[in-house]
Amino acid sequence: MSQSAAPPLTPGAAALLAAWPGPCGGLPPFDDATPEALAQALPLAVEAKRRAVRRIADSPEPPGFDNTVAALEDSARALRNLHAVFAAVSTNAQVGAMPEVAQRLAALVPALELEIAHDRALFSRIDAVWQTRESSGLDAQQIRLVEVLRARMVRAGAALGGADQARLQAIDARLATLSARFNQNLLAEQETQVVWLAAESDLDGLPPAHREAAAAAARARGRGGAWAIPNQRPAVWPFLIHSRRRDLRETVWRIWSSRGGHPGEHDNRPLIAEMLRLRGERARLLGSPSHAHWVLADRMAGTPETALAMLMRAWDAALAATRRQIADYQAIADAEGADFALAPWDRLHYAEKLRQQRFAVDGEQISRYLSADRMLEAMFWAAGRLHGLGFSELTGVPVLHPSVRVFEVSRDAGAIGVLYIDLFQRPGKMHGSHQHRLRAAESFRDRVLPIASIVSGVPAPPAGTPALLPWEYANVLFHEFGHALHMLLDGARYPSLGSLNVAWDMVELPSLLNEYWLRDRELLRRFARHHETGAPIPEALIDRLEAALAYDRIFSVNLDYLGAAIVDLKLHLLADGSGRGIDALAVEQRTLQELGMPACWDVVLGVTHSVHSFAGNYDAGLYAYLWSDAMAAEVAARFANAPGGLYDRETAQAWREQILAVGHQRPAHDAFRALLGHDPDLGALLRRFALQ
Repeated sequence: MSQSAAPPLTPGAAALLAAWPGPCGGLPPFDDATPEALAQALPLAVEAKRRAVRRIADSPEPPGFDNTVAALEDSARALRNLHAVFAAVSTNAQVGAMPEVAQRLAALVPALELEIAHDRALFSRIDAVWQTRESSGLDAQQIRLVEVLRARMVRAGAALGGADQARLQAIDARLATLSARFNQNLLAEQETQVVWLAAESDLDGLPPAHREAAAAAARARGRGGAWAIPNQRPAVWPFLIHSRRRDLRETVWRIWSSRGGHPGEHDNRPLIAEMLRLRGERARLLGSPSHAHWVLADRMAGTPETALAMLMRAWDAALAATRRQIADYQAIADAEGADFALAPWDRLHYAEKLRQQRFAVDGEQISRYLSADRMLEAMFWAAGRLHGLGFSELTGVPVLHPSVRVFEVSRDAGAIGVLYIDLFQRPGKMHGSHQHRLRAAESFRDRVLPIASIVSGVPAPPAGTPALLPWEYANVLFHEFGHALHMLLDGARYPSLGSLNVAWDMVELPSLLNEYWLRDRELLRRFARHHETGAPIPEALIDRLEAALAYDRIFSVNLDYLGAAIVDLKLHLLADGSGRGIDALAVEQRTLQELGMPACWDVVLGVTHSVHSFAGNYDAGLYAYLWSDAMAAEVAARFANAPGGLYDRETAQAWREQILAVGHQRPAHDAFRALLGHDPDLGALLRRFALQ
């Protein structure tokens, strides 16, 4: 019986499979990226790459760089671009049929990549090129590419036997599906879980903007005259900070801290248990004693023990400082007549009171000087002064939502890339902030401009009013822009040597360093202006803000992050392929107890909602924020000690040439040593906050 013909391509699927139209070498066709079009196009693109790789592997020609290694880079381009569109839509437009389509398609690309990694004929050809790499006239980038591709295949199991490879493929396909479900469960809870407030007295302490946001959230759910606190960070954190109703703070905190951990169809606990078991089995197949050992084998840290030692050094340093903070908060509560010891739902509330009482810093007051538009101007200005970049807005191009802005990025009067800015929260958009690469830079055939996208979850302001950013959101904007600069200034000829392929504990270095420019006084004087009067932020307020920021420290030297990072490593050390069940919540509780986590503190990434560990690329890698922050503190010190300070041209050039433009063209250790002359050390970061 003959097989029936494949259905004809829909116009949307055809557009997704075609070369991208538009300026700067083409822009993603988001207008055509419907669930139906993606469901048809992605399997076809996967099959097209499969055929292309098969032709390379089965070629009768003797293996050489051009017909094997460069050809393999060529084969990845179309699917890589389409998959970037799919990832953007499935992460930030999870509406309608998209959740079901995303879950159905999630395993396709990981399964293909593992299939390619296990192709013995292809590996034999790459290995042959590798054997002669030093004697066949290849340049440094070509040699590096051969080494990277071969190491990637070996790491993925190219040397395994047939039965083990088949099992590895099944494991990776299942892990991709579980990861997608983990994220979708959180999105579903984010959209449905709400704390309802029936009386105006329930709003006691909330500023007007947050009262209106709660009323708008209730109206959107069909309950005018009531107020709602959705289980989303832009709603939860302001409530925990400002609400005077301790009972309601507890209610809001409990649903926030337990998301992903409720019985029912959106319960992430069984997914976590299965993922840990499968990750351990995969590590054992690949010759590692645990998933943590397998992950860190190609990182700068090298071993879980090295990463854990840095985390514990930071924990010990931060614990004493945290206890002093708790005593400060408790003193404020006691002075108000509190008859309780502080609990986790009290911490943000009394931290804000301390900022106001000791430092005269009011978060709402600060945000009046930090409009989103001004902060975009600020980070563009700093990048222009440091790197000679210009930003001009593009209009009329396809975007996921009308609020998304698109900029052509130029240097020396020529375009070097494109930047998408997607700031505002909306239904179906993943919580939090991240940087997404829509297209990799390359120049080994024709020059292809990189496309980066900054995604955040800023609450959308009422029509006609500016979006005012809390300091935290302004800082996140600069953070994600650091990732974007890493992509936009990528100088690698080959995508596999680009910025996203660096050792994962270096990925956060450019983003964490870029946060330093937000604290620059010259930048704040220029761009931190009152949204109504245009008056610059007062110098005295900057002084008080600096003091408050030093008191609070940064993410990586606070217990809420350090505890989560230590738990992440401990969990993945237990993922050892023994097949034992791992109760992640019990491990988390036991680990935090052994560490001496104070009772009123909590972790920022509890295991049931840790997208970093179970739906992202930070499994056994949460430590990377501390590792990168340690490096960023050293690079920042070099800037600070240079004649031009943060805008020193010579230091900026070295930073650009040794790190940003290098990508994965050399090992991360070598790149960092080339810039600073030594391996990363925690000392500069601890000294920054007087922790040693």
